[in-house]
Amino acid sequence: MIREPGERISEVDEPERPELQLSRQERRWVALGALKSALLIGFAYLAGIGLIIWLMLTLWL
Repeated sequence: MIREPGERISEVDEPERPELQLSRQERRWVALGALKSALLIGFAYLAGIGLIIWLMLTLWL
């Protein structure tokens, strides 16, 4: 919901969210999953850039 700057938010509007409690191993799995996804995205960019460079070299030489 969009609110004006300085508008006070009443407790009735916002439902209470339970606090997420993760064990040490679960936090590790979350961190490793985030690292894995970042590495996969990075490798996809590297593969795309490598393909573009290879195409440019084969077409221009």
